[in-house]
Amino acid sequence: MKVKLFAALASLFLVTFTVGAEAQAPASAASGALRVREHQILDTPRAPYTVQARENQIQGIVSLQVELKANGSVGEITPLSTLPHGLTEQALSSARNLRFRPKMIDGVPVDVSVTVNYRFSLYHSNTDPDIETRAQITSLPRPAIKRSELPPSANGRIKVELFLGPDGQVSVFQYITELSTELKGRLNTAVRDVKFKPAVLKNGKRTGVTMVVEYVI
Repeated sequence: MKVKLFAALASLFLVTFTVGAEAQAPASAASGALRVREHQILDTPRAPYTVQARENQIQGIVSLQVELKANGSVGEITPLSTLPHGLTEQALSSARNLRFRPKMIDGVPVDVSVTVNYRFSLYHSNTDPDIETRAQITSLPRPAIKRSELPPSANGRIKVELFLGPDGQVSVFQYITELSTELKGRLNTAVRDVKFKPAVLKNGKRTGVTMVVEYVI
């Protein structure tokens, strides 16, 4: 397998979800084993940086408790942690436009509460002149994906943009090659095991960068 690495520059937000307790369940819940299909997030609109937050170099996490209603709409949103200069408002606006499939119990949709974490992080290109030491991937596990499972348009290649954080965190920033939900899951499993040395600025501080990785299957 061959791997090609590229770099990019932007302002980043990352989103993670934690499931809470259901607000309601069908009356048959006490009758024995239940058929449960968990909720599925279909689309999370980006929460872009504000000019003021970027100028003030604000970074951190906005945590929101979001109610995903049984009817497919977003219900009450409660901020659990906030950031200044309009970033909390940006996260709230994004959360209001979440698209999802509701959780199902025995074929009945139910409300569910989830914690949505928007991580705002300013980062540099890996080739930026302000970087003293570039980020370096030291271990890039191969995803458990066969060439025959890829769409014909992929031509046996998977290109994905990774975020390499200042504290060793790594995640998928963008799927460049179109993949099914199942293949994304397998790719995410491999990405979680990526090891790297973070980029370091000339002032001695670590910084986050994005890097495009191309797998030749």
